[in-house]
Amino acid sequence: MRLIKHLTTTTFLLTALVGMAPAKAEEPPAPPSKPPVENDGLKMFVGSWTCEGTANLGPGKTVKVKATAKVKNELGGFWQSFVYTEKKTKDYPMAITAIGTWGWEAQSKKFVRGEFQSSGGYTTGTSTGWSGDSLTWDLETSNFMGKMSAKHTFTKKSDKEFVHKLDAKMPASPGPMTIFEVTCKK
Repeated sequence: MRLIKHLTTTTFLLTALVGMAPAKAEEPPAPPSKPPVENDGLKMFVGSWTCEGTANLGPGKTVKVKATAKVKNELGGFWQSFVYTEKKTKDYPMAITAIGTWGWEAQSKKFVRGEFQSSGGYTTGTSTGWSGDSLTWDLETSNFMGKMSAKHTFTKKSDKEFVHKLDAKMPASPGPMTIFEVTCKK
């Protein structure tokens, strides 16, 4: 009798467990076969650029800066990589090189960006995309000055010219300040 009761209980439990199991495991979705159309908004950046502008080195002290930028499509066009290299001068000894990647991220419905700098700093950020002729990135930066939030705005002047401006809230400053404003031309 005990054996029958044990077999009945075991059969009942196994039947219940089988009933809870999914009938068939679903296949994960296939990865996209082509880059998202949102990346078309970044096409204008592809190429080699020569840049000039000003950088803020502290209260009342701005200096002229020169830089180059090289941007190319990577990984089948899903991402763009960039290398931005400032020229070191006597007046601008803190010139940096920044390398990074940006592109559309479908789950958040935003552009995402990661960047690493020759000074040991790094930046991450997102952008909702173009608003008219401006593309603004909301950034979190960590470097030798500390952690800070920033806005990096690209303003398209033509297919062969843009201005990029970085406004950051420095660790000890009461509000955001312009770190640099640079015009780049193909």
